[in-house]
Amino acid sequence: MGAAVNGLENMWQELVRLCNAQFDSAPFKRLLGGKFTKPRAQHYSIQMAYYVRNRRDCWGYVQGSAPLPVKQIVWHHEEDELMGQKAQGKVDHITLAIKEGEVFGLNAEAFETTARMDGGEVCFSAWIHLAQKSWLEAIAASAILEMRNSAELIQGGSLSRRIAAVFERDLGIPMKKQINNAEHVVMDVEHAHLLMQVAKQYATTASAQEAILSGARESLMIDRVYRGHLADLMESLD
Repeated sequence: MGAAVNGLENMWQELVRLCNAQFDSAPFKRLLGGKFTKPRAQHYSIQMAYYVRNRRDCWGYVQGSAPLPVKQIVWHHEEDELMGQKAQGKVDHITLAIKEGEVFGLNAEAFETTARMDGGEVCFSAWIHLAQKSWLEAIAASAILEMRNSAELIQGGSLSRRIAAVFERDLGIPMKKQINNAEHVVMDVEHAHLLMQVAKQYATTASAQEAILSGARESLMIDRVYRGHLADLMESLD
C-alpha cells in the first residue's frame, strides 16, 4: 500500500510539473507575449470556441470507454459544460464562449461562419485519436488540460487567468466582462482534481500510472502545437 501511495504522489507531482512547464515553452510564450488587438481577440475567441467543442467530443470518448463509476465522475464534470446550471442562471460553455465574444464586437454568426485554423483542425483530430486509446491514457489526456488551467496548481496563474489579464491590459476589458474566462478560472480549480480522484482507485500499479503519464504527456505536446498555431494566427493579423 505504501508503494502505491508513493507512486501516486510521484505521478501527481510529475503531472503538476508538466503543466507548469507548458508556460515556459516557446508556443505559450509567443501566444502570451504578444499584444492583443481587437481583431486578434476576436479570432482568438472564435478559435477557442472550436477548442471547447473539441473538448466535449474528447470527453465523450473518454466517458464511453471508462468503467461505470468513472462515467459518473465524467458526467458530473461534463454536465456543467454541456448543460450549464439553470438553477443558478448559468448557460452551457459553448453558449458562454459565444456570449463572451460580444465584448469583442462579435455576433453568434461569426462563430458559425469563421473557418477553423488548419493547424487547429489537425490538433483536434490528434486529441480525438488520443481520446480513443486505453481509457486511462484517454482520461489523462483530457484531464491534464483542466490541470493546466488550474490557478491552484499553476505558478503565476492559469492560462485563462493569463489570457484574461492580457485582454484587460491590451483592450481594457475587465475580467468580470470576460464571462468565459472568469468561469473557467473558478471551475477548473475543482475540475483539476478529477484525474487524481480516478487514479486513487484505478492507478495503483506502476503500469497504470505510466499510462496516465503517457496520455498526459502526449496531450500536452498537442497543446503546445495548438498554442503555436494560435500564435501564428495572431501574428498574421498585424
